[in-house]
Amino acid sequence: FADEPTGALNKRNSTEVLDLLTDLNRGGQSILMVTHDLKAALRGNRILYLEDGKILDELELESFGEQNLREREAAVNQWLDSLEW
Repeated sequence: FADEPTGALNKRNSTEVLDLLTDLNRGGQSILMVTHDLKAALRGNRILYLEDGKILDELELESFGEQNLREREAAVNQWLDSLEW
């Protein structure tokens, strides 16, 4: 479980934490991360959108690194726009 794991970190340390979580996930470990940070959310392969404690929608992506980062960010932004976020 990771609750806003990069919330109080600078850019370098945020990247290190996200890289560590990504490596753990690639090794078979499930990671549940709660975040408002789009850059952190982009690391996920399944993003759930919650509002008032309820799951409103979800987006499934390829594993991080297998998709162009700009395409991945565009897909997530388009999905969030469709949710009027």
